[in-house]
Amino acid sequence: MLDIEADTPLDPREAQDAHHLLLLARTLGVDPVDLDDAVHDAAAHYASEECNASGAVDDDGAADAVYDAVGHAAADVDNAGLDRQVPYLVSQYGAARAERIIREAACEA
Repeated sequence: MLDIEADTPLDPREAQDAHHLLLLARTLGVDPVDLDDAVHDAAAHYASEECNASGAVDDDGAADAVYDAVGHAAADVDNAGLDRQVPYLVSQYGAARAERIIREAACEA
């Protein structure tokens, strides 16, 4: 399975931001399902970069394999719930964009 950077340690500032955003998500009543698409979008961006870097972009079968592996890894993040989703979004998008995603998810619920 490809590493979608889901287990990359956050630096201290990111960890603090993730903690605050996790509290915000819980306060707003965000359901983990509401963040599934954002996690998959971040992972798909990673897959696109991986395809370009590895040359899989020119091979439909290889590209499909990359996207399948990344989709499974993103599902693992989603299945772990907010405790894993929020730090992943902070890591991939930064705190400001992760906060917008969380607030939008709360409005859609």
